[in-house]
Amino acid sequence: MRKLILTCAMLLAAFAVIAARSFDPNAQSRQSFSSPGSSLPAAENERGTSTLCNANEDVIFNCEIAGRRKIVSLCSSKQLDRQRGYLQYRFGRPGAIELEYPHERQNTQAAFKYSRYTRPLVTLLTVRFETNGYTYELHDDDNSEGRPTRRDFYLTITPPGANQNSTDMRCHAPVTSHLIELEDVVPNEEAP
Repeated sequence: MRKLILTCAMLLAAFAVIAARSFDPNAQSRQSFSSPGSSLPAAENERGTSTLCNANEDVIFNCEIAGRRKIVSLCSSKQLDRQRGYLQYRFGRPGAIELEYPHERQNTQAAFKYSRYTRPLVTLLTVRFETNGYTYELHDDDNSEGRPTRRDFYLTITPPGANQNSTDMRCHAPVTSHLIELEDVVPNEEAP
């Protein structure tokens, strides 16, 4: 009986920590992540890699794609909410951007969709957009259920057509991710 009570108490404590982090948008804000491979625990250096964002922009998401020497960045104006500012996705290298979406910097928030799936010890954040028939998704997956705990960051690209396979492009460290800050900025959709 003591083991059951102790187990329940530990689960409730863990849930309380996750719930507090989930409901406080600043709890995860301005964190960067770093480690070898795709499991990335928190680190101190926010700008440890090149970014496609300008100096007068905020970095919402930024990483180098493993094995490709390409950078994926989600950049925003310094002031960003539902009505003000802009949000832009950029892919490529500094000085050689291959994709910038949307091209215009007005009413950009509606061009993206945000989803969050949360359960005790797991938070999955996704920002999605579509252009030219392709679907692009930025992922920040935090899974503390297993051992070791995992923090994965990646880009998923799905080509047009119902039977097409998606491609996942994993980030390598360091990674900057503030996707949670978009929860009240871009339209929300149900998480899968």
